[in-house]
Amino acid sequence: MQHLTSPQIFLQVADDFVDDLITAACRLAKLRGSATLDIRDLQLVLERQYNIRVPGFSSDEIRTVRRPQPAPGWAQKMSAVQAAKLTGGGSTSAGTGMVNGVKDT
Repeated sequence: MQHLTSPQIFLQVADDFVDDLITAACRLAKLRGSATLDIRDLQLVLERQYNIRVPGFSSDEIRTVRRPQPAPGWAQKMSAVQAAKLTGGGSTSAGTGMVNGVKDT
């Protein structure tokens, strides 16, 4: 087994990154029906797969996908669920005689 030095490891990681980037960008160019690789193909891969935005290049043509923000009511419910998990969640359902889904006897 060959032992790699730190610079060799960094060069290998960078080489793998560039190979993956070029491969994905070439796939995009081919999907668009182009025989040439454009900067927008590289930019799209960098933004979508690696969350890297290159300053100085306009992304007006490229629409970035925003992650949907949860509704405030859903966020409150989830925080209540998390709080119940931390405190043991032994709350009684109002008027049902049920504790954690089990009939309270």
